[in-house]
Amino acid sequence: MDDVRASGTRKFWECVNKDLPRARHVLPQHTNTAKMAAKHPSHPKPHTPPIPPIPPTPAVFEKPSAWNVSAWYSRLNDYRDSLDLPNPGKFEMLHGEAKNSFTTNYLFDGAQANIIKELSSNFHVQHQFSLGSVVAPPMYNFMAGFTTDRTQLQGTMDSDTNMNATLKHMWTPRNSTKLVTQITSTPGHSMLQVEQDYQGRDFTANFKAMNPSPLEFTGLYMASYLQSVTPRLAVGSEVVLQRPTPEMEETVMSLVGKYTGPDYIATAQFQGGAVQASYFQRINEKVDFGVELNLLIGGGRREAVATVGGKFEFRQATFRGQVDTTGRVSAVLEEKMAPGFSFLISGDLDHMKGQSRFGVGIMLSA
Repeated sequence: MDDVRASGTRKFWECVNKDLPRARHVLPQHTNTAKMAAKHPSHPKPHTPPIPPIPPTPAVFEKPSAWNVSAWYSRLNDYRDSLDLPNPGKFEMLHGEAKNSFTTNYLFDGAQANIIKELSSNFHVQHQFSLGSVVAPPMYNFMAGFTTDRTQLQGTMDSDTNMNATLKHMWTPRNSTKLVTQITSTPGHSMLQVEQDYQGRDFTANFKAMNPSPLEFTGLYMASYLQSVTPRLAVGSEVVLQRPTPEMEETVMSLVGKYTGPDYIATAQFQGGAVQASYFQRINEKVDFGVELNLLIGGGRREAVATVGGKFEFRQATFRGQVDTTGRVSAVLEEKMAPGFSFLISGDLDHMKGQSRFGVGIMLSA
């Protein structure tokens, strides 16, 4: 029996060995065909099915989630950057160009002398003497100022020991903090003002607090925002909260619009029943004109005052003139007699009240 099994096993392996060489020649047939095609170009190449192209992946727009505030803010900033809008300027300087053509900030009466001394590139002092005024007693003012690239410090003290001080620090080129204090001998006239200002690429935000009381939340608070909507048009708003006592509170809101042309600026401000509008026109590099209109149409009152002023710059002199609808005419002339020395003449005439003021002064810079 064992001999039969051994004989069967031997025959099985003999059949396998006979068929094994045939299988070795059959398995590498595709490889041999490729080698023959390389040696003999006329030999047909094996057929390889083409690889279908991979379709491009479609762009998927991911809409920010309603709760993803950072994504919405990023999209808004990208859109605002694409508009390339300018900064609209400070809210408090909306009518600044027109008012610079008026004499309001330059009028004085009596005799006045100003001596300015530059002690260094960062520090200067100023002495001011005034007497003969019909609206103020004789006065002496001492002013000192210190200025660096990021900090400005200025202080003033008069002969009645009234002191004013201003500190402004720029944390960044766009963000600044300003402190203004006034200390007087008259009760109730001392003041502290804290101001925070931020100037963005196309907007300006400002917050002010005058005599704030954190415990009772009393004082005067002002918040303003000005935004450029086109390269020439800017709109904004200001909210004023007056709280002299915890029981008294008053809130006033105003809306403003400013349009800047190639050589002119038009501004309008609406606050309750009051309207203030101004127009500034630059004729050339040496001649400017400004017009301002103030309307009061609320509370059963209807009043209007219009003011027209102009500034003329000559080679050695600057002249400002102003006239309004109340019959008031004023003018200020600054004549540069020599380098660092100027002579000033100021005149104000009120036809309706029959009052007039006249002043002369000198300004010396050393």
